[in-house]
Amino acid sequence: MADIRFMDATQDDVNAVTDCIRAAYSKARETIDDLPDVTGGLAQDIADHRVILALGNDELVGVIIFAQQGDVMKVINLAVSPAAQGQGVAGKLLSRAEADARDAGCTHMELRTHRLMQDTRAIYAHLGWVETELAGNSVAMRKDL
Repeated sequence: MADIRFMDATQDDVNAVTDCIRAAYSKARETIDDLPDVTGGLAQDIADHRVILALGNDELVGVIIFAQQGDVMKVINLAVSPAAQGQGVAGKLLSRAEADARDAGCTHMELRTHRLMQDTRAIYAHLGWVETELAGNSVAMRKDL
């Protein structure tokens, strides 16, 4: 996917963001029984946090939700539509969040993912994230800036 255009989400994007996240997590939902609902509260997320959409050919192909907490930028959710997976969209979205984190004076970024989402963990590791904690089915990861 050569050209990705970014834009901030608005309340008008809630349904499209919900569909994108639901599709991105659909394969994991088939095998992970305790995967939490990651589509609830998206309207509030858009109101309270930074939500960036990735558009390819004017179609929503990915989304990242993140928020600053002190000197840490926390990634709340990252999702890439199944049709765009493996094309670098996740890395581009994370780079956008990292740039915002640096501009805000953050020292590092943090996120949590599910222990059984091995592909997701591998992508983050490939992009320089380090696992810092494994508690139950939750894996904490960190990337220094």
